[in-house]
Amino acid sequence: MLAAVVLVLLVVLAGFSSDTRLVGAALLALVSVAWLLVNKPMEGVVLVAVSEGKGLTGGDLAGIAGLMVAGFRATQELCARRRQR
Repeated sequence: MLAAVVLVLLVVLAGFSSDTRLVGAALLALVSVAWLLVNKPMEGVVLVAVSEGKGLTGGDLAGIAGLMVAGFRATQELCARRRQR
């Protein structure tokens, strides 16, 4: 149940991160890390094995994508703030 709630938050924050600017990007990054910690019930197949039983799974991709979107949004916002100076 917790994993499902975190995943919904991740998707919603990703959708609104451009409207909520830097705070939205920070929240998205936080929820993306939370997803990586709680996604065990929804992980799926190991795509890239790191060691026996450990690796990158399909479920991890949502957290990684969330972190990438958060980084992109934060960079956009910080560049826009610099241009306004």
